[in-house]
Amino acid sequence: MKNTLFAIMLFAAIGCMYSAVHAAELLDVKPVVSGSDVSVEISADIPMTYTFYKVPGQARAVVDIAEADPEKVEPLIVVNKGAVSSISVDKAQISGIVVSRLIFNLVSESDISVNASSNRKLLTVTFSSSTAAAGKPEPKPEPKPEPNPEPKPEAIPVPLPEPVAKIEPPVSAVQPPPAATDKEEDPLGLDEPAAVTPPVKIVAAAAVPAPTSGMVPTATPTVMRIPKLEPVVPAAAPLSSLMIKDVITGASFIEIRANQSISNYKTIRLSGPDRLVIDIPGEKINQKSKTIAINKFGISKVRIGVSPNNIRIVLDSAKTGFPAHTITNTENGLRINFK
Repeated sequence: MKNTLFAIMLFAAIGCMYSAVHAAELLDVKPVVSGSDVSVEISADIPMTYTFYKVPGQARAVVDIAEADPEKVEPLIVVNKGAVSSISVDKAQISGIVVSRLIFNLVSESDISVNASSNRKLLTVTFSSSTAAAGKPEPKPEPKPEPNPEPKPEAIPVPLPEPVAKIEPPVSAVQPPPAATDKEEDPLGLDEPAAVTPPVKIVAAAAVPAPTSGMVPTATPTVMRIPKLEPVVPAAAPLSSLMIKDVITGASFIEIRANQSISNYKTIRLSGPDRLVIDIPGEKINQKSKTIAINKFGISKVRIGVSPNNIRIVLDSAKTGFPAHTITNTENGLRINFK
């Protein structure tokens, strides 16, 4: 009896330890295309507790699944169908709880809805345009009848000012004596002859003769005013948006070329399958999701997508174990060197 009780307690303890260690796992994140629409199915091995929302002012939506490990799911899923451009899968912590965070990068700002199956092991995510009308278009309001205009009061004429008579100055009554027509002769010759005013000759400016060689004309000084020069401050160059322009392969390297230098980045090694994730943060990002085939150095392809506030680059290994490599900065990008 004691042995039986001990065995039951041992099995119960082992079961509790297994349930504590065995956390929920995301099994798959699969886009389902139907015509021009696309939905996303999320599956897990146990019932999921989740929340979802769209990011205000951005073409992004988020689904958080509590106590779930996204290790088995690709960190970047390129869709480019319907409203979805790509899906980023990350692990995050909210108030000490580990969550799987799915970030949907959308073509335009859209509403998100999530429907769960009866056992909550399957979630279906759908999107709809936030500007689409729910039903019929709203009828235009009927114009309100205009009120009868009240009669305007008649304008009272403003009296014009009377014209003021112009007063001329009085004419002096004293008239100068008329000039004598006959001049009395001076028999003694005492009167001096009247001074004769010579006629004034008006000479045009062009007719003034030039000074002779012996005369030095006086030059009129010319005063020049030099304007005050203000210092010119060069305008600050606008901050360009971060963008991956090209991915090229060399003799022993893969080079990620951007439109600016990359001084800050983060790398993550993932397994099952083996792959290398490079996250490049940026204040402004102008990037579209795309996939580039490599088939060299043990790398099958390079995938480029967008996560919040960074560009995510995933290098997929073509065999088990990611090849040995080093990463160096170039003038405008990064170079992955393979040994």
